[in-house]
Amino acid sequence: PHKPIQDMGLGNRDGQGHCRSGDISIGATVRPKGVTMSDDKLFKIWPTVILRKKFPDHDRIKPGLLEFVHSYMAANPEGRKANENRDLYESQYDILKEHSARDANVRALADFLGHSFVEVAGAANLGAWKRDGVDPESLQINITASWFINYLSQGNVDPHLHGNCSWSCVYYLQMGELSEPKDGATFFICPLNKSDSNDFGASYAREASRFFSAVEGHALFFPSSLVHGSFPYSGDQSRIIFSANARVDKREAAV
Repeated sequence: PHKPIQDMGLGNRDGQGHCRSGDISIGATVRPKGVTMSDDKLFKIWPTVILRKKFPDHDRIKPGLLEFVHSYMAANPEGRKANENRDLYESQYDILKEHSARDANVRALADFLGHSFVEVAGAANLGAWKRDGVDPESLQINITASWFINYLSQGNVDPHLHGNCSWSCVYYLQMGELSEPKDGATFFICPLNKSDSNDFGASYAREASRFFSAVEGHALFFPSSLVHGSFPYSGDQSRIIFSANARVDKREAAV
């Protein structure tokens, strides 16, 4: 049986045994009788960490990266085919690995993505690493795949996720003028079950998805297991993005 509110010390009742309006407010801290502050602990389990970050060198390297993209497409007109893609060109998945050494702009992008992966992985895992006795200095970021996509009019990517990695990203190299905030935006599907209750206590659990407007020069870093995709794009320029997948592994010992 449910414990009466009065017995829990959560408010006073009127003569009929009803809790008087205003006795319990959301802004107040309430706890059952006999529970002290030292017994209280708030747990946030399975949080979803997403980092949105501006690339400081975007304006400087954008022309060089655009030149790289167009040269690559001219040399590889077929691109990569994938079932989740619509009206777009996608490169092979080895862009940073194959081109960083000989292209300074690709290398600058690789450095930005690598440092940002370190930042978001640390923010999400420091507590778990401490619990498990893992020294962050013993770890390194390994970018396992990287590619670019050139979206044509109404191009989009259906919901999907990435395997064999822990973090993924999207960097918006070029965006035309957008007709609305969702135009070409990246969306994420909530990883938890959506609440079917309409009371205010479940407000945080009713959001089935969230989208981030595509902002040129910015990047999103997110868990690879998070289902995501992009809305159709109708800008006046092609929408060009770079993406990458990364793992966090033990640093290899120097030989």
